[in-house]
Amino acid sequence: MNKQKDDLGSVIDRYSDCLYKICFLILKNEHDTKDVLQETFLAYYTKSPEFTSEEHKKAWLIKVSQNKCREFLRFHKKHACLPLNEIDESFMMIDGLHHEERELLSLILNMDYKRKSVFILYYIEGYSVEETAQLLRISVSAVKKRLQRAREALRSDYKGEVTYE
Repeated sequence: MNKQKDDLGSVIDRYSDCLYKICFLILKNEHDTKDVLQETFLAYYTKSPEFTSEEHKKAWLIKVSQNKCREFLRFHKKHACLPLNEIDESFMMIDGLHHEERELLSLILNMDYKRKSVFILYYIEGYSVEETAQLLRISVSAVKKRLQRAREALRSDYKGEVTYE
């Protein structure tokens, strides 16, 4: 049992930052993100899955966290509402972001789940189109189309915001 606890501790240390970023961009709330991470690590602890590599373990954790985010959003879509101004206020508290970065982050956060999930995995986490398709259990063509639509939405919404120095 101690070995299992030690393993959980090392998994949390190793992957919590990555999972936090992904879940926060999807859920837009620190407390909800922490709840999802807790559920993700609890699933890891209780299921004790076997992995072929560290990359397999990371992919499993990302997939579980994505599923937990989706479940959370589905539940709260019916039961709760978070005002947009509260989300904007939380971004103003992030140090070191320029105005353009805040605008872009805001646009990403306001994407629908389908576009946002592939955008984050592909552009922010660096997964390939094929890996993103496997993680989300969708086709490669669906990933490409969602990426295309996300880029088009960002391009049209961000068009007037870009400044060149």
